[in-house]
Amino acid sequence: MKSAETGAAVCDGKIDAYFWLVGHPSALTQESLATCAAHLVSVEGPEIEKLIAEKPFYRAAVIPAGMYNNEKDINTFGVGATFVSSASVSEEVVYTVVKAVFENFEDFKKLHPAFANLTEKEMIADSLSAPLHDGAMKYYKERGWL
Repeated sequence: MKSAETGAAVCDGKIDAYFWLVGHPSALTQESLATCAAHLVSVEGPEIEKLIAEKPFYRAAVIPAGMYNNEKDINTFGVGATFVSSASVSEEVVYTVVKAVFENFEDFKKLHPAFANLTEKEMIADSLSAPLHDGAMKYYKERGWL
């Protein structure tokens, strides 16, 4: 089933639930919750902890209270978004981009609702799915983060 079909399928009783990894807020999630009596459920426990421990690209995550009119935080798991560059991009270019993001961090977080709860610490160390580029490492070392 295509992801765009899942919300209607829940509302029509064709499936009981769906799960997908997505950045929040998500229009499909919002549509599903607004269209019928669907609701978010926490996904947590020993099995999820084991999955996160064995597959380091996953991490614990929280859908904050109020994101989808949910009264409480929803505990779940997901993947962290990764800014990816080719290794062939110069150290200077990557350094400049990384510096611009972190030296304007509060403005950066306002660019998309999914960025609102980011922290510098998690961005430089959590669930990295690719090696750090030399330009990023240069900036992180200057800041004393590495």
